[in-house]
Amino acid sequence: MEGQQTPEILDYRNENGNGWSFYKNDGVLRRIGSTPEDDIEMIRKVQKLELRDDDVLIAAYPKCGTHWLWEIVTMLRAGNSEYQKEAKEVAMLGMPKYERADELPSPRVLNSHLHFRHLPEKLAEKNIKTIFIMRNPKDVSVSYYSHVNGMKASFRFDGTYSEYLELFLEGKVSSGDYVDYVKDWLQVKQDNPDLPMLTLFYENLKMDPVKNIKTVADFIGVSVSDELCEQIAEACSFKKLRAADTEVKQHTSNPSDIWKEGHQGMYRKGEVGDWKNWITVAENEIFDSLIERRFEGTGIVFTYE
Repeated sequence: MEGQQTPEILDYRNENGNGWSFYKNDGVLRRIGSTPEDDIEMIRKVQKLELRDDDVLIAAYPKCGTHWLWEIVTMLRAGNSEYQKEAKEVAMLGMPKYERADELPSPRVLNSHLHFRHLPEKLAEKNIKTIFIMRNPKDVSVSYYSHVNGMKASFRFDGTYSEYLELFLEGKVSSGDYVDYVKDWLQVKQDNPDLPMLTLFYENLKMDPVKNIKTVADFIGVSVSDELCEQIAEACSFKKLRAADTEVKQHTSNPSDIWKEGHQGMYRKGEVGDWKNWITVAENEIFDSLIERRFEGTGIVFTYE
């Protein structure tokens, strides 16, 4: 870090003190955990991470189905519908344990919420198979609020959903602006036409899991039977994933150290259209206007119910 200028700290907490402080790294708003310097160093190390030819990377904004899809791809590669107990967070580039990804046996299924420019530099050069999954931003905002409101320490947000939504629509949340993130990955595909990249929608995977699991299998070059796809779809239903996740956490950590009492942890509802239970008519009009304006010309059509 010697000789590097200390980044400007941007305090985006609201008048009630809810929110976070950020700094900018190559145009991306990054929430400050320990220090900006530590975060900059972490990203630098991720960028230098050695990739293997048979790696698969899942890229997604938080709460867009990252863990769900990770389980599916891992099961497809293993040829069974058994849950993996250790590797998920280790395989997440940008998380504290990511350096242990080197210890994972091939073929690895890596995953990340980072922007493309913060991921390993050889991603495009080595033509690493990349799966990008999107979700309608209204459900993303609700699920993300529940996540940050439910955590006791790292993401802690004690405000209301309406307070969070205001920050979300302005891009002043952890992982930055959702629209910018999606547009960034669309640009990645344009700029790197040889990069093998599959784009999925969370809602499609939810509505027809077997068909979409087959699509993923074809993309990663795995031959699968209809029966295995159905088994994986069943094992990766949200009810079963939540139960499996709870069981793993009971053996590896104390959930009460991480989550507030009554919070369901990583897997909440997984429903399409739950935003209707949270967003007011006035907020929805603002949301619609922003989505129409900022996604204009992208060709993206989200499913909201």
